[in-house]
Amino acid sequence: MAETGLSAPEAFVLSSLPHYDIRQTLKLGFMGLLAQGILRSEEETRPGVLRARRIVHLRVAPDAPAVLPPIAASLVTVVRAAAQPRDGLIGDIVKQAMREYGRTLTGFVQKHVGPALVERGLAEMRRRRFLGVFPSVALYRTSAGDAEKTRLENALHEARAIPQYLDRDPAQAAALAAAAGSAILMVEELRPHYQQLAEAFRLRAGDGFDIPANFDGGLSFDFGTIDLGSFDSFGAGFDGAAGGSDGGGDGGSGGC
Repeated sequence: MAETGLSAPEAFVLSSLPHYDIRQTLKLGFMGLLAQGILRSEEETRPGVLRARRIVHLRVAPDAPAVLPPIAASLVTVVRAAAQPRDGLIGDIVKQAMREYGRTLTGFVQKHVGPALVERGLAEMRRRRFLGVFPSVALYRTSAGDAEKTRLENALHEARAIPQYLDRDPAQAAALAAAAGSAILMVEELRPHYQQLAEAFRLRAGDGFDIPANFDGGLSFDFGTIDLGSFDSFGAGFDGAAGGSDGGGDGGSGGC
């Protein structure tokens, strides 16, 4: 396993290789930073023709760390650039992401997520022929990556049992969440339980147990500060705004 926990985009791509959904990869990156308090999502209501519209803004938190892991730093740069013209509207963030990562957004994986996985020894670039004719390179898991994928799958499978432990054994619930790390964002059905999970972490810490910080670059989530309404609104807004981009990826075609 990697020395520090995988970020949500790394975990998702590693589990999906050699193919991956680039829009989901990027969304998980932003949502991970929301969960860590590095980004903040705010919602406003504006009058519409038939009904009020909910407008989502994404901004960098004033107290965000000055030094961040490379993947997080890249996403923060996108949000800061999008905040200039229209105050962090989701549509503008997607447009800025296209400027940063290319129209299909695959540059996010090719420039950042892929190299991070390669550096960890979990993935490697391999030559192949696209459609059996055109030479290209693509990202594939190494044997260590296969082992980490299996570990992640097992951890996420066990994490789905968290709700049944929250009342009777909160320490076990916290331990299962810690084992899943940032990849826990991939389990959408756990989101309604984040507040209880935050309390489980506090109880675990109070008992003197050390829960491993198995999160991106040591930046742990504070589940208790996640505004679920804003969190989910961002996810829905991103899906709608990114719907016009060419989603999907094949592990990279031009090298990392």
